[in-house]
Amino acid sequence: MNRTLIIVSSVTYALRGQGLLESSGIKARINRTKNRKTGSGCSYSISVLREKADEAVRILKNNGIRVIDRMEGTGSG
Repeated sequence: MNRTLIIVSSVTYALRGQGLLESSGIKARINRTKNRKTGSGCSYSISVLREKADEAVRILKNNGIRVIDRMEGTGSG
């Protein structure tokens, strides 16, 4: 399945975002992600199905979750 990683600034935002998305009917998983912006360190991302990514980002932003970036990709699950 094609998935999108929605990168957030902290594990707290990732956990809160996952809960928001799940309660909205969007299956979401949390991942540790290498920070592409700085080239070092890790950030956290929320993985959702690509067709739900725009809706997921909108939900996160409307609920005060700071979205840093998003990466399109492929992967299972």
